[in-house]
Amino acid sequence: MKKLICVLVALLLPVQQAWASESGSVKAYGSKDYEWGEMTPERIEVLRLSGDAVRGKEAYRGCRGCHKPDASGVVDGTYPRLSGQHAGVLIKQMIDTRAGVRINPKMLPFVEDPAITVQEIADIAVYLSGMSSLRESGKNSDNLSAQGKKLYEENKCATCHGTKGEGDSAKVHPVIANQHFGYLLRELKHIQQGTRGNSHPEMVKAISRFSPNDLEAVADYLSRLPDYRTANAQGAGKKK
Repeated sequence: MKKLICVLVALLLPVQQAWASESGSVKAYGSKDYEWGEMTPERIEVLRLSGDAVRGKEAYRGCRGCHKPDASGVVDGTYPRLSGQHAGVLIKQMIDTRAGVRINPKMLPFVEDPAITVQEIADIAVYLSGMSSLRESGKNSDNLSAQGKKLYEENKCATCHGTKGEGDSAKVHPVIANQHFGYLLRELKHIQQGTRGNSHPEMVKAISRFSPNDLEAVADYLSRLPDYRTANAQGAGKKK
């Protein structure tokens, strides 16, 4: 099934990019006039709404089969951890997938209209951003965290994703700390190859020369970082 999805992604991306250029309605990475942070009308509409965590918990019911009730995802990385992710990031990813910008055939049926409304997108994002999961993240069989940390620091990944992998809510850069190794590695490969659909051009450039081992090392390092909220709380405790 995973191989089939990868094949579909490879086949769909050129077609989607060509259609995006002609229609002007979808602009995936690699297509003309692609803009990573484009504020589409629907994204603006969602951001104007007030999300509600109680409603979000109910709306999230359809997502539990893959991402699990506690939003911890799957340890092997088939599905990512969503708990604690910035609401703005979750909104962007859902909207990008819904618009056909991010290539995610498995997720598309669950976020497209009329499966969920724009209000439910806002509600789910608020609900997930406040969640925590006690389950450990999936990690590589070999501990490559020392190598991964060096690569992360030397390539200035913290400029966007923070020293603790906490991302940046205001700039819509995702939390990547404590994410499953398998998911991180897969998405790093998609970004490097330009097949994610909504890749940040600067990140594609930053990891363009990473070897397969480099990608594994960075993914392993990030998977072993603690939840940034826990790390921040521990840091505050030490200061006292």
